[in-house]
Amino acid sequence: MRASRSPTIVDDTGAATKRWLENWKRVGPVLDAERWRRLGAMRTGQRASMTLDLLSLWQPDRPGDDADALIRVQRAFALWRKKHI
Repeated sequence: MRASRSPTIVDDTGAATKRWLENWKRVGPVLDAERWRRLGAMRTGQRASMTLDLLSLWQPDRPGDDADALIRVQRAFALWRKKHI
């Protein structure tokens, strides 16, 4: 049997979620710009090394590794190319 949550807890959780979302609407673009700034400041060799390190983490033989992370990395690089090339 599940215990019901009191209205106060639900209200507090909803308010906290709303604050969290509002914070990320503001902070997310700032962090994204910083990530792109740092990537742009790297030398080509550094970017290549980091890419190889990241791609080496993919382990197709492990259960649950369906290459989703690899696809997300490829999308990130495609976005970078659109912005910088």
